[in-house]
Amino acid sequence: MNGTYETRKSVGAKVAFLGLFVAAILAARLIVALRSAVVLSEPIALTHAGLSVSMPDGNGWRSAKRWEYKENSLVLGSIFAPGSGRPIGSARCRYVFAAETTTPQVRFEQERLEVGGKIVKTDLTQIGAIAVDWVHIQERSVSFNMFFGTAELPYNRQIEIEVWESTGNVDSAERVFRRITESLGLTDSPLLDAGSQVIAEMKGKGLDSFLDNQNRQTLFLIKDVREQALGFTADVLIDSGKATPLNIEAAGLYYIGGFYAREQMMSFESDNRFDRFSWKSETVAASRRGTKISLDETGTLTITKFGEQLQENRYRRSPVAIPGTLLEQLLRQMLDSNKKEIIVDLIEPGGRIIPTYISGIETEDIAPQEEVWRMVKLTPLDGRGFFQWVYLDDQKQISKILVREEEIYIYERADAEEAARLFPERAEYILQSDKLERYLRERK
Repeated sequence: MNGTYETRKSVGAKVAFLGLFVAAILAARLIVALRSAVVLSEPIALTHAGLSVSMPDGNGWRSAKRWEYKENSLVLGSIFAPGSGRPIGSARCRYVFAAETTTPQVRFEQERLEVGGKIVKTDLTQIGAIAVDWVHIQERSVSFNMFFGTAELPYNRQIEIEVWESTGNVDSAERVFRRITESLGLTDSPLLDAGSQVIAEMKGKGLDSFLDNQNRQTLFLIKDVREQALGFTADVLIDSGKATPLNIEAAGLYYIGGFYAREQMMSFESDNRFDRFSWKSETVAASRRGTKISLDETGTLTITKFGEQLQENRYRRSPVAIPGTLLEQLLRQMLDSNKKEIIVDLIEPGGRIIPTYISGIETEDIAPQEEVWRMVKLTPLDGRGFFQWVYLDDQKQISKILVREEEIYIYERADAEEAARLFPERAEYILQSDKLERYLRERK
């Protein structure tokens, strides 16, 4: 009996020793891999932004080498995971086109709290015109190291670079961070310049110059590719004439009928230059949720989301940012300015801020059978592949929109009587625009 026990004990000890030996070999291989030369990818350009960066890709590093949209930013990543084990290192670049109203020191503290470590070192690295403030954060166990850098870019954008490793090899993490930082490339962005110019010209004219018809209601039927009416949008945008700073007022109703009815109400108040505005939206479907977007006199854009939880974020206003409710006025000014291509940051009612490439196309080159003045294509630069074709009539007013998302939808200008006949449950708000405004005020 004792002999059997001793034999099992001996076998167990050998297995444990073998496990330690294998673990030591794997650890040694990881350390060798970490200390190997950092191989970077070719520069990965961000479309139309004038920005490029190279990421680790090789010697244990793997990168998808493409930018992905995430929370008002575009992210480029790479992970270090030799073999089939879990990642022991990671690198990330984040292009933030809605920069928060914080300083580098505040961002450093946010990252420190998230990691639960201490700041070991801060420094500044100059790469051409880009000044990168960075910090080294170390976890208390000294087995985790992070290098995090942030830099301001034109048009209130930011670039953030983050590298971490979990083996205690601080030199390798710093080497990767420096190589990525040194690869940053920044050139002019003519399309952002053009977008900024168009918006500045809109401000110079004032929104009231675009509102030649007081109390004008714009109504579109929403159809699918089979021409079946799914719902409608109704919008009113006016110069109230009130002796108040926020003299521009708008109201909107987005309605999808049927068994799973969905309704979104919007109200908008702004000064004539939209340097200050308040934009509220509330969606009613299975549950009720809402968003308030406001811009104050300091240039702070605050986005507050209501629902099960309250979420609030503050951003610095960009000179290329504009509320989506002013899309028609933006397109009119773009055409008046004779700009064929621009990029602007469209603020959506739900609070997302999306850089959008807008290109004007001569009608006769695309669809001569359409009785419109021009067609304009809107392409959100968020990597999803969605787009909109916007048709404008000879008054430079939107007559039709073709939206390509998961499915194709057509927004077609319609008269109030037709929309009321198709959706009688909302007829009184369709036929009388003043009731639409009053309805939305009651639902705030």
